[in-house]
Amino acid sequence: MFKMQTWQLVIVVAVAVACVGYMAVTIARMFSRPAVGTATVRSSTPVETGLIGAEVPDGARVFDGWSYRTPARYAGRVRVVATDEAVTIAGPRAPVALYATWIWLQGITLALVPAALVLAAVKLDWRALLLALGVFIVSAIVMAIGAGVWPGLGETALVADGSFEATEIPLDAVHDVTIGEGWARDGLRLVIAPYAAGIDPLAAGRAVCFNAPDGFGHDRSWAIHMLSEDDARELSDLLTGGDGQ
Repeated sequence: MFKMQTWQLVIVVAVAVACVGYMAVTIARMFSRPAVGTATVRSSTPVETGLIGAEVPDGARVFDGWSYRTPARYAGRVRVVATDEAVTIAGPRAPVALYATWIWLQGITLALVPAALVLAAVKLDWRALLLALGVFIVSAIVMAIGAGVWPGLGETALVADGSFEATEIPLDAVHDVTIGEGWARDGLRLVIAPYAAGIDPLAAGRAVCFNAPDGFGHDRSWAIHMLSEDDARELSDLLTGGDGQ
């Protein structure tokens, strides 16, 4: 489709290799970090599931929130139960292989866009611009499909089992707690680069972000959008050993 001189081919291939290679290394690191500490994955209790009439344990603080699509793999509505020793997150959760496939497809297709733009620049061919636009649209469609289906897929666990997957994390395994800033961390910002800036204003003051074990031996980033800024501050204080005041 595009006949190129040697120098044009070299430039386009070099840009493609650099962009795709950098994206691939970033994603590989995102999924390969070993956990510091341990976490337990189990079925959620009635209060963690959010069932009507469920009794909150003594000394526990219960929050409702909405999980961003971070490598912790929770999506949609989540319930957080915090005590002096641990925090438990329960809600719809995407399967490991499906989430990884989503990230890889979205990231690699996005990384090919700069190469297509360089092709348009060296060839001065409008068809290459259409190619770049098409590749970007494919990446955006992959992003939109994943972001839309994760909650629905996770909700089927509630229908089938009457509970969600819950991850119970000791507080001493939680680290790098922030509010708002850093919600797209550990490489996620690169994968969702076209959309991250638009989410930043929503996350400010509301999204409690941290790293912790995922229950499968890996360190993952978590970002939970709280119902109020007061809830965000209180949960942040609890995660860092404060008193929530």
